[in-house]
Formats: sequence, structure tokens, C-alpha cells
Amino acid sequence: MPSDKKPIPERIDKALDWLETSRDSWKNKAKIAKEELKKRTLAVKRARESRNEYQEQLEQVEEAHRRHQEELNQKTIEIERLEKQLAEARNEIEELKKKPLRL
Repeated sequence: MPSDKKPIPERIDKALDWLETSRDSWKNKAKIAKEELKKRTLAVKRARESRNEYQEQLEQVEEAHRRHQEELNQKTIEIERLEKQLAEARNEIEELKKKPLRL
């Protein structure tokens, strides 16, 4: 009567050695993959933090630029007003120079 069981290998110790080697190899591969994933996860986290810091800095710089632009516009308006006053004062001086002095 033929048996459905596979015969037990004659050298079980070699099969066990191969299984241990295979298991250890997979353990090492899994450990390396886990370390690599951790490194990449930390790199992504640092990149996101840096991106957020740069975005905050950009917003601050844009706000400062906007304030300075507004100041510049106000100063330009003030300069134009003062130049008009100066021109009027010069015209007034020229008119006074043209008039004869009355004593």
C-alpha cells in the first residue's frame, strides 16, 4: 500500500540549517527595510517642517514688503505735496521780486 506521506529527508540537519539561514536572511532584510523606512519617514518629516518654516518666513517677508510698499507710497505722496509747496513758494518769491519796492 503506497503512502501519501512524503519521505522524511535523510539529512534533516541540513534542511534545518537552510531554514535558519533563510529566516535570518529575511530578518536582516526586514530590519534593513524598517530602518530605511524610518530614515525616509524622518526625512519627509524634516522636509515638511522646513517647508512650513520657509512658508512662514515667506509670509513674514511678504507682509514686511507690503508694509514697506505702503510706506513708500505714502512718502511719495508726501514728496509730491512738498514739491508743490516748494514750487508755489518759488513762484511767490519770483512774483515778489518782480514787484517794485514801495517805501
